[in-house]
Amino acid sequence: MGPPIVTAEVVHMLNLVSRAPSALPVWIVQLEVGHAGGSRPQPGDDDVEPMVELLCRTEGVRSVAVVPLRTGLAVALGLDASDAGAALERGRGLAVACGRYAGLGEMAVRRAHVAPAPGAGRA
Repeated sequence: MGPPIVTAEVVHMLNLVSRAPSALPVWIVQLEVGHAGGSRPQPGDDDVEPMVELLCRTEGVRSVAVVPLRTGLAVALGLDASDAGAALERGRGLAVACGRYAGLGEMAVRRAHVAPAPGAGRA
């Protein structure tokens, strides 16, 4: 029997960027993204894991959730940003770039929503 796996160590490995307080408010950006170049097989949890890891390591990203859908992905990001427009622009760019970098192909944002994070104070 091998050594036990400690989940806490994995969490710390994924958060390599500074989590110091920011002067910027935190926004929740919810996106529905799909493949820009036509249909592809439905992504699974293993397919989106590299995207989640990359997003977690990005400065200013406070939280990440990615759920595979039949026709793409549902992505929710907690982001530091000066305003809702900046958060939405950054969230769209990160989802598309990180999805492509993770090997999911060209992504296009179909729907987007941004709102202040619950308790919308500073990060």
